Amino acid sequence: MLITKVVLQKKDKTRCSVSIDGDYEFSISIDCVVKYGIKVGAEFSERQIEEFKEESERELALKKATSYLSKAIKTKKQLITYLKGKEYSDKAIYWVVDKLKEYGVIDDAKYARAYLEHNKSEGKKLVDFKLMGKGVKKTDIETARDGFIDNSKEIAKTLAEKRLKNKEITQELLQKTYRYLLGKGFSYDEIEFALKEFRKEY
Repeated sequence: MLITKVVLQKKDKTRCSVSIDGDYEFSISIDCVVKYGIKVGAEFSERQIEEFKEESERELALKKATSYLSKAIKTKKQLITYLKGKEYSDKAIYWVVDKLKEYGVIDDAKYARAYLEHNKSEGKKLVDFKLMGKGVKKTDIETARDGFIDNSKEIAKTLAEKRLKNKEITQELLQKTYRYLLGKGFSYDEIEFALKEFRKEY
């Protein structure tokens, strides 16, 4: 297959557009152009051209992924979903994921730890549910919790105090608060601890 045109792209000066037999075929980085000797008049096999295309897709997917991750830490599942939405092949996507895990950029246990640090007003059940919904494995959540002080009872109590402060304590209000804390993912024991003093007032 004969390379008939190699031109620098206008929108991205780090990449070139490559034409074969007069027709545009693919884009690839300047580094790869130099590395593989891709120039007008050069000939490559169909398999070589496919390899160039695959490398080009990996480059673009990696660039898109790093841009996505620069805004906020994400889970492996979130990254895969994002790249699939950009219509990259599974082969390119999983190459990118493996590469970013190797660099330590994708780390679900680290993500879970950050989530725990920033969501202290949620109970364990709700946190687990949300993290697993983001694709974080139970083992990674447990790793994130290792050494993490569990003060769920005190958090539940603080939330209850905020809702019940300066209010007349009634059975209906206690039930509403109970359901509220349940919805926040706190356990029965944690909720009972939180409402214990208020039940005495009722």
